[in-house]
Amino acid sequence: MVHEVKVRRSDLLTDLRNPAKRAAYLQLGSECWYVLRAGIARADEVPPECGVLFATDTALDVARPAPRRAMHLPFDLWMALARATPLPGWRLEDNQGLLGDTDQTEKP
Repeated sequence: MVHEVKVRRSDLLTDLRNPAKRAAYLQLGSECWYVLRAGIARADEVPPECGVLFATDTALDVARPAPRRAMHLPFDLWMALARATPLPGWRLEDNQGLLGDTDQTEKP
């Protein structure tokens, strides 16, 4: 299962304009979900091959279930994902808020 989390509308729209990125998500899982901060988009703005969850302050609400597809993840890809570790020094970008963050201001 793949979850792509979006907390800003501009980030979501950029992602939706990139069909190759979405195709890569679909190759990695039997389900692909967009998890959206409530209020940044409507479920019908997300392509139908992906499910939509809306994140509120207290819950995740299913707006549209993700279609299930048969999935075969090659073993070498599974091992590469299992071994993956964050890059040294990796941290959240200063302009990227956390899901559920109540500070709604855009940062430069």
